[in-house]
Amino acid sequence: MTHTPDTHARNDIDTAPVPTPAADASTPARGSLRTRGVGKTVALPDSQLTILDDIGLDITAGERVAIVGESGSGKTTLLSLLAGLDVPSHGEVWLDGVPIHAADEDARAALRAQAVGFVFQNFQLMPAMSALDNVALPLELRGKSGTQAARELLQKVGLGERLHHLPRQLSGGEQQRVAIARAFVARPRILFADEPTGNLDRKTGLAIEDLLFDMDSARATTVVVVTHDERLAARCDRQLRLDAGRLRA
Repeated sequence: MTHTPDTHARNDIDTAPVPTPAADASTPARGSLRTRGVGKTVALPDSQLTILDDIGLDITAGERVAIVGESGSGKTTLLSLLAGLDVPSHGEVWLDGVPIHAADEDARAALRAQAVGFVFQNFQLMPAMSALDNVALPLELRGKSGTQAARELLQKVGLGERLHHLPRQLSGGEQQRVAIARAFVARPRILFADEPTGNLDRKTGLAIEDLLFDMDSARATTVVVVTHDERLAARCDRQLRLDAGRLRA
């Protein structure tokens, strides 16, 4: 299940109202994630398919968490719900202190633009745009100049000499470096990574892992990684294991 990153969204997403969380002790903190009783079902012609069932979790600000499980266990669906790319059939989802289960799509998109970064298995770069323009895009969509910040980040990820190359002119590892730079350019409080090393060879995958965690350490971002890679999962603070749509200890 692949989703289009927020950088493809409408230019006016920042104008949508973002729900304001209630100011009480039970409100999750900025940079955190929380679900309560979350389920996701899909209607079939003669039945109902349960993808996720009674998911309750808390991820604190700055934590690194891996979501692991077999194919078809619901990992990517859970990530989509946590990020506000989809809505639960029932239950509550809090993203960055905001109850997004009660928000419409415009408000969820605005929150993602303000607080969330994404890294995808298939990179999801704009094919007609240079590495520099791809990285600058999230800031440009906010009406800000992103060129200088993008240039600095591409230098940090080792692509200072490839600023004006198109994605097709870059290797898979280089494209993922561009994607990581793009994910961090707007300084997100939460970063979601869906199989970030899935299309890379082992050596390149290790380099991308190092880069992802180095960037996170420098910016204290909350990171949620969906992965089949047990080595990558072991580098996180903890793991959430899904089995047939339910969280297991």
